[in-house]
Amino acid sequence: MDELRRRWLEAAHHLMTRSGMMARSGPEMESVAGNLLADLCFADERDDELEAIRHLLSRRYGKYGVHGPFAAIFGRENRCTGEVATVYGEQFHRLGYLEVDRELGASEWQALLADIPGRFESKDVRRSEVESRYGPPSMVVDRRILCYASASGGWASFDSWESTARYYDNGAYRFTSDDDPLIRLVRVPADDFEDGMILTLYGKVLRWGPGWWIHHPGPDASAESLAIAAQLRSVENPLFGDSL
Repeated sequence: MDELRRRWLEAAHHLMTRSGMMARSGPEMESVAGNLLADLCFADERDDELEAIRHLLSRRYGKYGVHGPFAAIFGRENRCTGEVATVYGEQFHRLGYLEVDRELGASEWQALLADIPGRFESKDVRRSEVESRYGPPSMVVDRRILCYASASGGWASFDSWESTARYYDNGAYRFTSDDDPLIRLVRVPADDFEDGMILTLYGKVLRWGPGWWIHHPGPDASAESLAIAAQLRSVENPLFGDSL
């Protein structure tokens, strides 16, 4: 049993650092991570804690599983493998099954949570800015998701669409790699997925398209932009007026 437990702990680490080798889609990652967590809890006689985690994840992510909200927002279940891994990574870490490179103290953690909404909501932020602001991450998942863990068990994730962005350089007539991609989504502790989700400007464009502000204005939207958005909604649906 000791040897099995050691191998399971190694597998938990590999889930975070090599998620693409452990699963090919969000649902598959959920199955692999869930079974691994169940094995560890069984070995340590922590069935009650496992049941509490299952209840928590069901309440927070809904009937379609952990992968469901990610696939609903951005589509393509195979593009949320890393995100599902981070959700389970939080639980592995909280139970002591996953070591991280750094844990934030209470004051650092509270400062991070207080800073995130104003810094990321409807703004473009690059990965390097996250590390410059909050320091080295506790763990990097799938080479594109920065995770910050608190000593008390809290967990925040900063998701990029890709680990390296590629774009076409018209002047050079070739594709160029950008090793500092934009953050699309920040996830912080909350009772449910939507309450804990903060979309950057890039994330909102990915989710709703360039006209996101018409139907989904941000909390900092000006009175002028709100009025323009209302007029555009009226033009789209003149019979029913403003539906927001």
